[in-house]
Amino acid sequence: MTSDLVPWSVAGGLAIVALVLVVLLRRHRTAARSDLDRAERARADEVARLDAEHREQTARLAAEQAQEIDAAEAARRDALAAAEQSRALARTGMKWEETSQRVILDACKAAGVNGALLTNVVFAPVALAERGPARSFVAQLDHVLVLDSGRVVVIENKRWNGIVFDGQRPSEVHRAFRNLLDESSLQPPFAVQVRSRRVLDHADEIEQWWQVRVQARGASPCSQVRQQARRLADFVASTAGVAREWVDTCVFYSGDAVAYVNPEDRSERGAPTAVVTSATELQGVISGYAQKSAVPNRARTDAVVRVLAGQGAHTTTIGSYRLPV
Repeated sequence: MTSDLVPWSVAGGLAIVALVLVVLLRRHRTAARSDLDRAERARADEVARLDAEHREQTARLAAEQAQEIDAAEAARRDALAAAEQSRALARTGMKWEETSQRVILDACKAAGVNGALLTNVVFAPVALAERGPARSFVAQLDHVLVLDSGRVVVIENKRWNGIVFDGQRPSEVHRAFRNLLDESSLQPPFAVQVRSRRVLDHADEIEQWWQVRVQARGASPCSQVRQQARRLADFVASTAGVAREWVDTCVFYSGDAVAYVNPEDRSERGAPTAVVTSATELQGVISGYAQKSAVPNRARTDAVVRVLAGQGAHTTTIGSYRLPV
């Protein structure tokens, strides 16, 4: 009887083992499927993340490219506007500077100098860090005289009429002028112009008034021409590839005003600004500059003239000097 039960016991044990194996295999298969599903979801999430990053990066690059295109277009428009502004200044400037140009050329001829006179020079100043951020504007110079020594002189032409006081207070010229204006805060550099104005009153009758205009400190002609000279020196040095050198300055009152001026304005550091009221005085100033720099420097002269002539300035040679090819 016992021997009959043994096979059945073995069979039953085997069946239980088989059942356990089946259960374990199913659990393993289920766990493996779960792991596979999690891996698939993780892979899908990673693909989605990479796709989102790609779209974001593409959008960012597209936005940056659009900004660069907009900036380039804005720069192009600014350049065109500056060029048109320069052309407009050139068109209008020559009309007012032709008379003073002839006087300067005659003075240069009488002084026996060689070089070039550039009239109505228009350029975009170089913005240096110590002078603040760059601004979109152009500078306009009435006349720039370049001697064959490479010496550069900026001549500011003032076609003022009436009575002019430059560096001299009206009360110092004559006591009759002491009530023209309050001179208590009038410190050099300054210029005062007194001119007559004809106006219509309420009854349409003409009345004549005396108008007093004061240009002091940074607004004075001497201060303005020195500021323009500094800008020109920076521009020439950076554009012509030459060493930066001092640019001399001169204010020329070429109108029919009665002018009381100091021959030199020394109110600021550096070389003084010459102030002249006639062709004879201008000739003397030009002769003085030529005598201080008598050694020719054709390379520098050519470089400066070439750069300034390229800004649309009207260029006239003086003496034996000839324009560079």
